[in-house]
Amino acid sequence: MRKIFICEYVTGGGYINKKISKKLFIQANIILKSLLNDFNKISNLKIIYTWDYRYKRTINLKNTQCVFIKKNPWKIWSSLIKKSDFFFPIAPESDGKLLKFVKFGNSQKNNLIGSDIVAIKTASSKYKTYKMFQKYSIPTIPTFKNIKKINCKNYNKWVIKPDDWAGCEKNHIFSNKNKMLNFINLNKNYVIQPLIKGESYSANIISDKSKFKILNFNKQKIFFNKKKITFNGTKFLKKIAYEKKIKKYIDIIVSKLS
Repeated sequence: MRKIFICEYVTGGGYINKKISKKLFIQANIILKSLLNDFNKISNLKIIYTWDYRYKRTINLKNTQCVFIKKNPWKIWSSLIKKSDFFFPIAPESDGKLLKFVKFGNSQKNNLIGSDIVAIKTASSKYKTYKMFQKYSIPTIPTFKNIKKINCKNYNKWVIKPDDWAGCEKNHIFSNKNKMLNFINLNKNYVIQPLIKGESYSANIISDKSKFKILNFNKQKIFFNKKKITFNGTKFLKKIAYEKKIKKYIDIIVSKLS
């Protein structure tokens, strides 16, 4: 039986000496549960994952081993990576966590499942991702780093969010340009986008160089209030509208990041 070590950074010990926000933990736990359930369907595969001991474990599946983390996790992670046939790291892009995690996995000379360094460096930045989409004519929301380049009359509301944070963490909605300007002056490395409401989806894909396969789509449960956008989980979907067009854009993205 082959072994895979699935390590989700937030729930798996990466924040062992820090407080985890409720929203971040919920998002991370949803991802972990989905992966454990999917990989558990593969025969002759043992799954190993780590878990922050401060939280009650809610997952109990066959052929699955949980290792509790009570202190600095890196030595334990290293040992589990070396004992496994495959390593699947999941981590927030913020503060270079995912990049560091993948480099760490590569240094252990294990079969790592995940994006390569070039892809992570681009996708970890909302602004770099926006510029890449622009370059290859992929429809994208206008994204600014310089508030002076914004014509506030074009949209009623704007969203300011960290350039390198995932999900809905630390986002703020503004309708007043002066308040936006004050916020940007006090907070560096943020991007500004117009608030455009619509249907929100994500896609789980696996790729090998220029080829890719869409595993599934997720309908994201997004809620808006006056000051921020919140994320409340996902719903698994096999198909979505405009799938052919989306596949065409994914093909471009995979080819340029491979």
